[in-house]
Amino acid sequence: MCIHLFFPQTIRLPDSKINKNIRLIRFLNTTTLTVDGLIESGDIMTTVWQKGINSFLPPKFKPQKVLLLGLAGGSNARLINKYYPQAKITAVEIDPVMVNIGRQYFHLDRLKNLHIIVDDAVHYVKNLRPSQTFDLVMIDCFVGKEIPKKLENIVFLKKIKKHSRFVLINRLWWREGKDASIRFFRSIRSRLFFVKAHTISNIVISLV
Repeated sequence: MCIHLFFPQTIRLPDSKINKNIRLIRFLNTTTLTVDGLIESGDIMTTVWQKGINSFLPPKFKPQKVLLLGLAGGSNARLINKYYPQAKITAVEIDPVMVNIGRQYFHLDRLKNLHIIVDDAVHYVKNLRPSQTFDLVMIDCFVGKEIPKKLENIVFLKKIKKHSRFVLINRLWWREGKDASIRFFRSIRSRLFFVKAHTISNIVISLV
């Protein structure tokens, strides 16, 4: 009998060079990944991305190529695989430890059409060729509770938009994360058009 079917079970994992305080929380039939207290994979993140997909993508949208910047335990990859089983997914994750966690605890190796690249998101996007385009890009890059400033750079965001029909970005919408998101919106609103969709804890924006 699995004890986590009745009581939450927390597994502490070693820190990586990039991410600290990594925890897996198992309860009932779900596994949640937290890093420095922030939920990075699990049912909550699935709900966040469902909100973005349902709010911004056309009902008959059938992407062939999807780029995920930030993977962690792969809630985003699983959702894309469920909604768009025909899509080929490229996932860029900077931390190889997160890739291993995704494979070991979230069974990402079972997802068809998922190709994982260990690289920095900014470096990967900077080196995209003009012919490399995607139908959808989903950005979910955190180090702990922070989004690196280079991922908010207007040049970086404009280049992503050039390479994709739809660009969705996940950000926090509570406590300090809300203040940081408001500052980010103010910094880009005169140079990029975007629309927003809220969940209780997060906000997904779509570059248009």
